[in-house]
Amino acid sequence: MYKYVITIIAILATPVGSLQAADPAVTASINDPMVMKIYPDGTKVIVRWSEIGKAVDNGDKHGGSPRIIAYDPGKDGVVPIGQTTAVQPASEPVSSRLPTSSSVVAPESTKSIEATPAPMSDTESYGPEEGFVLRSAVGASFQQPLSGRSGGGGYNKFVFQPGIRFDLEPGYNVTNWFRAGLETSFIYNQIHSISNDGTMIYNGADNLGNGGFYQVPVLANVTFTYPSEGPIRGYLGGGIGGAWDILQASSDPRGAYTSYHWNFVWEVTAGFTYNVMPGLDLDIAYKLLSTPNPNFDGEGHYQASFNHTAEIGLAYRF
Repeated sequence: MYKYVITIIAILATPVGSLQAADPAVTASINDPMVMKIYPDGTKVIVRWSEIGKAVDNGDKHGGSPRIIAYDPGKDGVVPIGQTTAVQPASEPVSSRLPTSSSVVAPESTKSIEATPAPMSDTESYGPEEGFVLRSAVGASFQQPLSGRSGGGGYNKFVFQPGIRFDLEPGYNVTNWFRAGLETSFIYNQIHSISNDGTMIYNGADNLGNGGFYQVPVLANVTFTYPSEGPIRGYLGGGIGGAWDILQASSDPRGAYTSYHWNFVWEVTAGFTYNVMPGLDLDIAYKLLSTPNPNFDGEGHYQASFNHTAEIGLAYRF
């Protein structure tokens, strides 16, 4: 009993400055040593063992709960923030060489980081917003009647049945809201009836054989899109160019008639797209194509032509 009391008194009488770090693993407190917490993202935090049980550390800011290992100042070479050397001279007391609980070191090599991949953002799920785009569509075409004076001075009126339109438009998205493109289309409407100076003849009758109105416009287009964050984006556009117009009719007493002629045209477009997968959009649109001054071979002056189309298509951005 007396032997143990004498030993304790001798230890307490030892000056603090004489406690040297002969072994770098020595800590200032045997019952409360320093330990190191290593998080999944590589961040290291040095704390005392007594602090481990004070609160649950889920590591929300560092990718998950840490693993705990013994701290060796000589091996790890970690110093508190603001110091410039990893290990102070052995002449200094051990307590002055121990890092504080706020000591944090830089993450380990990126090879050891097992970070959870970030979820895909709205922009990534939408696909490329700038670059080349290829649009194609098909729809129902409604041609307004053509009215005017024929070359002989009589009054003519062509009435058309609903037809079809095909579009192909390569373009380039300069920004996420502006696109320039070159569109070509094929539009066909069959003739329903022809009125010539008050005399009406209908398609399929003995005095009116097959007849139709073909339009092949080529337009330089611009499109303005509202750059919303969701999958649906509305747009407005327009273009100008020329159309190769073919008007055919076979009637009595005039016989077969065919006209091939280039005409100036303009177009306006309104629609919206729905992003079905990154880089691919479902495109629904309304288009109005107008020929302000239609000319036909051997015919006189006709009023402006208007063609309406409701169409659906796909736009691929790459």
